[in-house]
Amino acid sequence: MSAPTLEIKASGRTRTIPLQAGLTRIAGPGTRGVDVEIDGAAGELHLWDSPPKVVRVRGEDALVADGAMVEELDLADGIGFAWCGAKFRYRGVAVLEEIAAPQGQGHERGPAAPAAGFEGTDALLFKRVAAGLLVETGLADKKAVKRWQTAVMQQSWDADACAEEILSHPGARAGLSDPKMLNRADRLERDFLMASLQRGIRGASRRARGAARNTTAFFVANVIAILVYSAIIMALLIVARVGYDWSLDGIIDRMAAVLPGPAGE
Repeated sequence: MSAPTLEIKASGRTRTIPLQAGLTRIAGPGTRGVDVEIDGAAGELHLWDSPPKVVRVRGEDALVADGAMVEELDLADGIGFAWCGAKFRYRGVAVLEEIAAPQGQGHERGPAAPAAGFEGTDALLFKRVAAGLLVETGLADKKAVKRWQTAVMQQSWDADACAEEILSHPGARAGLSDPKMLNRADRLERDFLMASLQRGIRGASRRARGAARNTTAFFVANVIAILVYSAIIMALLIVARVGYDWSLDGIIDRMAAVLPGPAGE
């Protein structure tokens, strides 16, 4: 049984690339760790083998399938898509259906394998966090996500059941090793690690800004008060001069006569 392949038509030529197990990275020349290079591409696609799907992880160029722009596309034999001026067609392999042996003949089938290999009560916390990160990074099964979003709005959400269904999807294991997932987990771990320090720095910064605002407000309030009092006094002096022919000139002259003059006078 041959491995799945990817037919690529770009720059006037056609080539066929055998796909490796797990992740195949498609990007422009010079991208570190790229598996398939596409001339002129500035973004990156991730093509997974189980379940077969292609995901646009970065870049402005749209992933187009059947004339519509999509973020990810489930693949099957013969499905085509376009990206960065290149046309792709996925060629899968035939899957042989397993025929269960009648009971009593050969080995009897045991219970189904645990979902995604996560078991035990100690893993509940990891399951919830991992499922949440898969949803946030867009790597979780969209149908399951929509069902549980509806459950949250209907107040019938169950954290463990939700995590179990998301992690039971065939693509969950591949999603957990996706670079997007790992990068988000790195940032989350860093944020948790620095949370206490950030709270202290931010608190001190807020207190300093508050003190500065209070000082400025006090100064502005006093300046406004002085200006208001000065305006009132000036208005009263004008009224006294115009209405009662009285001013401060005589008082100032008498005070000046009493005060001693410069030396020698």
